[in-house]
Amino acid sequence: MSSTLSAVISPFQFAPMPHLYFGWGIRQQLLEELSTRYSGKVVLITGKTLCAPGHFGELLLTQLQSHTIQVQHFVVSGEPSPSLVDQIVKQCPIETQVVIGLGGGSVLDAAKAVAGLIPSQTSVMDYLEGVGLGKPFHVKTCPFIAIPTTAGTGSETTKNAVLSNIGQYKKSFRDDALLAKQAWLDPELLVSCSKEVLYATGMDAFTQLLESYTTLKSNPITDALAWQGMKLFKDAFELIDSPDKTLQQQGYSNLMLAASLSGTTLANAGLGAVHGLAGPIGAFFEAPHGLVCAKLLAPITQSNIEALQAEKTTTSQQTLVKYVLIAQLFDPSLNEQQALPGLVKILNHFSQKYTPQGLAQYGLTEDNLDVILENCRSGSMLGNPVVLEDAELLKALKLALPSCR
Repeated sequence: MSSTLSAVISPFQFAPMPHLYFGWGIRQQLLEELSTRYSGKVVLITGKTLCAPGHFGELLLTQLQSHTIQVQHFVVSGEPSPSLVDQIVKQCPIETQVVIGLGGGSVLDAAKAVAGLIPSQTSVMDYLEGVGLGKPFHVKTCPFIAIPTTAGTGSETTKNAVLSNIGQYKKSFRDDALLAKQAWLDPELLVSCSKEVLYATGMDAFTQLLESYTTLKSNPITDALAWQGMKLFKDAFELIDSPDKTLQQQGYSNLMLAASLSGTTLANAGLGAVHGLAGPIGAFFEAPHGLVCAKLLAPITQSNIEALQAEKTTTSQQTLVKYVLIAQLFDPSLNEQQALPGLVKILNHFSQKYTPQGLAQYGLTEDNLDVILENCRSGSMLGNPVVLEDAELLKALKLALPSCR
């Protein structure tokens, strides 16, 4: 197998991006900018702990209020539902100047959706993919500023807000107009994350980078960004776990930027079978999204490699080369013959070391997986580099059930 890639570049589009501000402690610059730019009504949406005494949310709220800015503060706990979004929108004045989201992916998704709907005061169910009314989104929106406090979903750089009704569906509200105007990436905000959350969300970002690099819809720009993101992710956990404060700062910084890059790449190249399964798992089971991705990444990659090897087409061989390159990025000692099985071992190692919990502890069993298979064939699954049969997907799901010992 050749280690070089050569193919005609297919036509592609690249979505707009927010204005990115990146740097350790850069949130202090944000405080100064907000106090000089806004003087009217502001909506602040955070997680439940982020406005507690001593947290940055409390400082942000105090700073805004000290400049006679009228602030409405809402708390989002867990994955947002359409009804929650609609409830918040109804309480927000049409003349709101800006919506600020401070938190993880769920908080940012909620804030993004709210910002998109405040001026029109319409329901998100008018536009929600697959379960909404299917109306075109041609309404005025409110500016949205994203401040991520976890490094996982990359919601700060995507145009979609993921909303859930547990037991029924998990769908996206998606439009270019929903994209954040600004995304403030302060890696220092990750320090307060528990390691359990940090590892799970980080594995989500890594999965998004790997899948967008190997998806059917990848392009030269997304390949470059996904590759850079995987390079940043490679040693991030080890650096964060180092006793050296400088190395820790480097690790948090690498992880924060990798996650934001993963949002950009998924927005432009899509994802694959891991996220194709993660969607219905999140809809029918209360399993953390990052953990789901971490547990499925190795078995799905194994199935993809086996199916691509059987296809023997030019496209499948090009994708296999990408898998080889990823393996050699993480372990340069691997030759081409060792790389593909070596990659699966590397992915299993990440899962076993950083996310040892199995999906069984969230209610998944070998007897209730059919609902996942019945609802996984749209969305991200369409970007997978090869069509996987139900038997292959079922095998991957079963491998993700037990906890690592």
